Amino acid sequence: MTTIIIIFISVIVLVALGSKVFSKGSARKGKSGKSGVAPDLGDPSSKKKKKEEGATIEKTLKMPANINLSGVTLFRPPPEPVLFTGRKEVLKKIAGQTSGAPILIGISGFSGIGKSCLTIPLSKMFTPQYPDACLFVDMQGELSNPPSAEDIMRRIILKFHPTQPIPANDKHLAKLYRVALKAHKGILILDNASGVKQIKPLIPPSSWVLIATSAKPVLLPKIISVDLEPMEALEAHTLLTRWAPGISPAIKEISQICKGIPLALELIGKLFAINSTMAPDYFAKKFTEVRKDIGEEDEKGNLIDGVRAAITLSYKMLPEKTAVVFKKLYIFPGSFTAEAASFICEDPKKLSLTGLEKFGLIQLNTNTLRYSLHSQVNKYIKPILKAGDQAMVAKRHATEFMNVLETAYNLVEKGGKDAIKGFRLFDLELENIKAGMEWSRKHCDQDKDAARVCSAYTENGATMINKRLSPSECIQWYEAALLAANQLEDKEAEGKHLLNLGQQYVLLNQSPKAIETLQSALSFCKREGNVEGQATALQQLGLICMMNNDYQKHINFVEEHLELVSNSGSKVEEFKLLVQLTKSCVEIKEYNKAVHTGEQAMELAPINQDKILLITLLHNLGIGLMETGEAEKALEKFEVGVGLSQKTPNSPLLGELFQLIGETALKAGDIPGALKNLKRGLEAVQKTKNLQATGLLMVQLAVVHMKSKGEEQATNYFEEALILSQKSKDISLKGRVLWKWSLALGENGHVEEAISRAQKSLKIYEDVDLSQANEIRGQIEKWAGS
Repeated sequence: MTTIIIIFISVIVLVALGSKVFSKGSARKGKSGKSGVAPDLGDPSSKKKKKEEGATIEKTLKMPANINLSGVTLFRPPPEPVLFTGRKEVLKKIAGQTSGAPILIGISGFSGIGKSCLTIPLSKMFTPQYPDACLFVDMQGELSNPPSAEDIMRRIILKFHPTQPIPANDKHLAKLYRVALKAHKGILILDNASGVKQIKPLIPPSSWVLIATSAKPVLLPKIISVDLEPMEALEAHTLLTRWAPGISPAIKEISQICKGIPLALELIGKLFAINSTMAPDYFAKKFTEVRKDIGEEDEKGNLIDGVRAAITLSYKMLPEKTAVVFKKLYIFPGSFTAEAASFICEDPKKLSLTGLEKFGLIQLNTNTLRYSLHSQVNKYIKPILKAGDQAMVAKRHATEFMNVLETAYNLVEKGGKDAIKGFRLFDLELENIKAGMEWSRKHCDQDKDAARVCSAYTENGATMINKRLSPSECIQWYEAALLAANQLEDKEAEGKHLLNLGQQYVLLNQSPKAIETLQSALSFCKREGNVEGQATALQQLGLICMMNNDYQKHINFVEEHLELVSNSGSKVEEFKLLVQLTKSCVEIKEYNKAVHTGEQAMELAPINQDKILLITLLHNLGIGLMETGEAEKALEKFEVGVGLSQKTPNSPLLGELFQLIGETALKAGDIPGALKNLKRGLEAVQKTKNLQATGLLMVQLAVVHMKSKGEEQATNYFEEALILSQKSKDISLKGRVLWKWSLALGENGHVEEAISRAQKSLKIYEDVDLSQANEIRGQIEKWAGS
């Protein structure tokens, strides 16, 4: 009688027990983190369980919609450019096309043409109607492997809800993303996107304005598309003279080289302002010479060459020490702090950053106090830094963000508000942390320092990466760290990496890999005498077996774990394991053993604080007692379970327990008692608005009425349940209603009608449960042959 709902609950129990993350403190200090990644609990063969998990997404966000984001710098847009010039016609055109929600705006054009700058005054046009938040996300579309839409979803969700568990399933992630945004009215700016693939999944609810920038136009339904052109000559002259009033005598010549590209105009204007004692004609001559050195102009390359000429002349006129720091800044994949640049680029007084900002070669977002480089500037400086210097800068970068990761970890370990600060720090520096880890991963087999850094990244970051990154990314980290620890002969770290790696395979439901890795971890921990590691490995092994309905193996692992726990004296842990064992024994119909372990667990029940766990025990112990002929004792357990469920919010077993009470009464021949309890259960679950449980109880009532010759009443219940399944779009409930209805009709001699309903049920079960489909097919054949 155990349904899919109970399997789902049992897996949740196992996740709670088995999600221990081995991080820096867990082995050395006796501490352990918890994995915040919400596992994909659905068995691939059961679409119903996946649907149930998806249905819980909206209930998982507990934080209020008006959460204070005032102190959060992640994705905070830069201020409007001080000398923003022109583009009035573009803004007017967009304003004229935005009549109502949804508002989707796409701005395309050459890199450096001013797309990012335009998004700020554009966003301010919509702020009065969309006041809650404005998120500015650098999509890094110029990279060969930019962040995926799913990566960005995770980060946006976590901006609003920093401790929110993130689903491993991409469909559930997308739904959670939309739920997180739906609570607000805001503006989402996706800057520098690679194209439709990055943007389309991130389209927010209609309560948001979407502004996306990209090199090429993004073709999406209902999008207002603007292809940004170079500035007209008059606008370009105006911008240039605003940056450098004294440049007027040479403005035509200089502006012609810049080709109306705002980035080139800003760089050259700022450069002249710094060197204002230089004659404009002489300055123009030097600029022209640099432009000629780049090569001949052509139809395709003239726009970018103006930008390159402006960057080149600026670089050549930098002070020597500032130029050295400038070249090293290529290492940052995104924004960075002055403190990070000071250490990595060996600029202790941070004077070079101030100079580079004046030159326009780096940009400071005064709203976040973080620096960044334009992608064109980054492309320019990387090739001019020598290979040996690149290696040293990369090592310093990896080391710096290993330390940042440790700082974040220490904050998270403190808990409370400090934990949120730790997660915020991790989120803010995620791109730098990833880059540091990637460098250490690539070099750990040749460089022991890199190997130490690689291992330290996962030791310091296990708690956070499990909560922030996808399981596939986590696997890459742990595999690299495992090799590094092996190379360093660091047994303690090796054991932790094995356990964490195994957990990620569990989350992805990669059973063979998970079992192989966790059994290796178990053997390793036994050799090293690591009891805590053994317990974690057994928990994870049990979880993967439960997810794949391999209950016999699950029993074996739980029994081994019980033996380990009994030696440690943890009665709370022993109770939890006994609950699991009872459930698995019921699943494989070892009812006597289920009763034995269930009664052992009941002796420990007084120390348990988890009501759902106790309800699960009462449910499974009751089934064991019912199947071993102890109907009176079974009813007692079911009734206690019902009473506890009615006092426990969101208890998932209330309907199932009432069904079992009805079934027990029916087996005893007490049809009036069965009907009475099922009606009582129907009233109870209707109050909880659990549509699936309501439908299943209606089916049970219909079946009992058919047995008592109340066909008319039975038909009414079957029809109500069918309507409910269609209303809730619950395909598995619809299949169950049709199948039970066909069986009831068959038992009462209505064979043709039974076959008709069974065939409809068969079509459903062929997609969701092949074993059930085979049973239905066999019954249809029996009816047809009779």
